Formats: sequence, C-alpha cells, structure tokens
Amino acid sequence: MSTITTPVAPLIACSEFYLSNIPQISISPGAPALNMISPTTTFKLKTIGTSRVNDMRAAGISMQILSHVPISATPQTCARLNDALNAAIFTSPDRFAALALLSVDDPREAARELQRCVTRFRFVGGVLGLVKGLDGGAFEELWTQAERHGVPIVLREVWPTKEQAQDYTTASLAPALQGPILTSLYAAYTSSPLPIVHLYASGVFDRHPNLRIVLARTGITLLSLVPRIQSLFASFNNTQSLAHVFKPNRSFLDVWQHNFYIVAEDAMDNISMRALLEHMPVDRVLYGTGYPFEDKGRAVMTEMRDSGVLGKEEWQKVAWGNAERLFRLKGGRGDRRVVNRSSMY
Repeated sequence: MSTITTPVAPLIACSEFYLSNIPQISISPGAPALNMISPTTTFKLKTIGTSRVNDMRAAGISMQILSHVPISATPQTCARLNDALNAAIFTSPDRFAALALLSVDDPREAARELQRCVTRFRFVGGVLGLVKGLDGGAFEELWTQAERHGVPIVLREVWPTKEQAQDYTTASLAPALQGPILTSLYAAYTSSPLPIVHLYASGVFDRHPNLRIVLARTGITLLSLVPRIQSLFASFNNTQSLAHVFKPNRSFLDVWQHNFYIVAEDAMDNISMRALLEHMPVDRVLYGTGYPFEDKGRAVMTEMRDSGVLGKEEWQKVAWGNAERLFRLKGGRGDRRVVNRSSMY
C-alpha cells in the first residue's frame, strides 16, 4: 500500500540570491571573485523569470526574498544594482520581494539608499556586509532609518575578493572543486562573533530597541557561543573595576532573543534544527535555501514536519509566518501574500 504524504505548503525563502547583469568584470585583486561561481549557478543567479519560478514551484516555494550577492561596492554601484533588481522583480510582486544592497564604505549613504529603496521601491529591508566597525557612530543613521521604517537589516559576509579567494585554493585541490568550496564555505571561514558582540556592547540596541537584525550562516556559527557571551557580559556587572565602564542596559540574551533573527539555511537536518532551537525562539527562525547555491531546503522542511521536530504552529512560523511578520508581506506594503497558507501543513 502506498503512503499518502501531505504536500509541503508554499514556503517563503528568505535568503535567496541574485546577480545583476550590469558589467562587473575587473582584473583588480580587490574585485569580487565572482568568476569562482560556476557557469550554471551564474546563469541561475542572473535569471529572474520562468526558469527561476519553475525551480521555486519544484521546491514548494511561493516567494523569494532576494538580495544581490553580497559584494563590497561603492554607494553609486549599490544604487545601480538596486535599481536593476527593482526592474527585474517589478512585474512579479507576488513572487519576489527585495533587500537593498548597502555600502559599508559610506554608512551615511547606506542610510539614504535604504530609505530610497524602501520608500520608492517598497524593498523590505537591506543587506550590509558583516565587517568590523558596524558599532561606530557613522552607522547610527542607518540603524535609525531601519527602525523608523520598520525594516530589518540582514548582515552577511562579504563575497571574497580575487585576492582573498586564494585562501580557498591549494596545490592539491582540483580546480573543479575550488569554486564549490568557496561558494559553500566562505561564510563559515570568515564568520566571527566579534562584530555582533561589538554592536551589543556599544549600546546600539539600547538606543534602537526595535532594530531587527537578520543573520544567516553567521547566526548558526554563533549559536554555541551565546551562553559564553551572555556569561561574559554578566560577569562584567560583578566586576568592581568595571563599575564605571559603559555597559548595555539589556542582557545579551534578551537582545539575542528579541532583536535577532536567524535564517536556517545551514540547518540541513533535524539535528541542526534542534540545536538552533536550543538557543533561539522559534518565532525568530526563518526558512531559507541560499538559492541557487543550495537546493536542499524543501527536504529539510518535510523531514521536520513529518518527524515532529516542530509542531504544526511552530512549523508554519518557520515556513512562512515569521517571514510574513518580519518583512510585512501580509497587509501594509502592498499585501504581497497571495496564497492562503493557514490551512496548509
């Protein structure tokens, strides 16, 4: 007798990628090493149309939250790339929403670009490189704009430059493996908890209590360190020599559980998801696949549903509910949601 399996409900994928067709080829060692991406993946990155929608249907995804591959770029280049992304998705608001690429080199321009994209294009947030210095005063206006408009900032590791890409190669590594290893592991290789710790320690979340930060692969890396970081800052409060040193009003754990979201694109099995949920409330976990670099998200969600790792309401939160709330996809900003998912499980 065959087993009847309930189909997976349409999902909202929050960590999907796009690559503009705007010429970016450069021989400079400081240019992004986009040449390391395979031709097949590059084609998918640059395509927002029938083939991408077909891939979404096959994966049970009703909407992608798109962002440009996170490269280091000038404010002018970011604006051009955001204009191109808006043009690419303009006729499909029910299928795609966008995050604005922001320049870490000019925080004040990044704030202006976020405001422009949110108010003019109805982008649902911004993407910023996860680099040293985000806790500096120059970024205050960006946090203010994000909080004012009620949109999250996604922090991502910047794509390696051609010079940095050399760290991913060795003489014994076949050339055919170099690209896949870079695209799959560069985030884990460069992830550090320090920018997040610095953000917290500087009091950013005291000044901006409603600021929402989304982490992808960095968030997964940070999970096991949350108790250590919480303990570290708790010990400061009991150290007399630090009595006059500025310390955040809120605990790190409070900020972690209320101001941060994690895209579970690296939680690729039940064990990983259980570990994630040990340190993060389920209503702060987002579904994502990393398309087109990864293509295992649907299998993971099906496994979590069928195994009971997540209850029905919890599963629906991860699958689409948390994304609808965070990115305001239901009601407000154009009511992009077109599928009634409430009865699906």
